Amino acid sequence: MDANRVDLLGVWMTDPDGLASLNEYGKVSMGFRPDGQLIYTIFEEGKRQVMLLVHQIEGDVLITNQPSSPREERTRFEIRGDTLTLFYADHQSSYKRAVEAV
Repeated sequence: MDANRVDLLGVWMTDPDGLASLNEYGKVSMGFRPDGQLIYTIFEEGKRQVMLLVHQIEGDVLITNQPSSPREERTRFEIRGDTLTLFYADHQSSYKRAVEAV
């Protein structure tokens, strides 16, 4: 298994110190599973919105897709310590590894 993929597995939460990420996406979690599932959860006042996606890794690129509404997204990423950074064309977002499942 690719080292980047192993490092990515687990749950990541929007970095509470990443104001740009919080402003763009709000409080979210991304749960990357070994079987290629990605559980993306948006936390809003008093509720959660869950999207079930699939993911794969090619080098330093995260490839995601939502089977119920197919559209492949490719995003370069980097993991340093407990921080995951996703790089988009015009911005980036950061996430912290969650200590326990959300």
